[in-house]
Amino acid sequence: MRIDAILKYMIDATGLRPEFNRRTVESAWPDVVGKHIASYTGKIYVKDRTLYVQIVSAPLKEEMSYLGELLVRQLNEVAGADVISSIRFI
Repeated sequence: MRIDAILKYMIDATGLRPEFNRRTVESAWPDVVGKHIASYTGKIYVKDRTLYVQIVSAPLKEEMSYLGELLVRQLNEVAGADVISSIRFI
């Protein structure tokens, strides 16, 4: 077996898939939005299929709210699963 197949099997067999997917979305944030926007980001976490992102700039928070649906699609694509359904900027 290939190592990626073994890892996938182990993650699924141990029941860690939901946690793995949440962590994948959280860690993909800087790659999806870019380093500049990520530098204005504080706390990031997933709860109840919603990604909560702390943005320290009010104008940027407003601008990011318009990109919510696009970001949800991109983050789910990176995770390879339907992990989140919405984003809340706090």
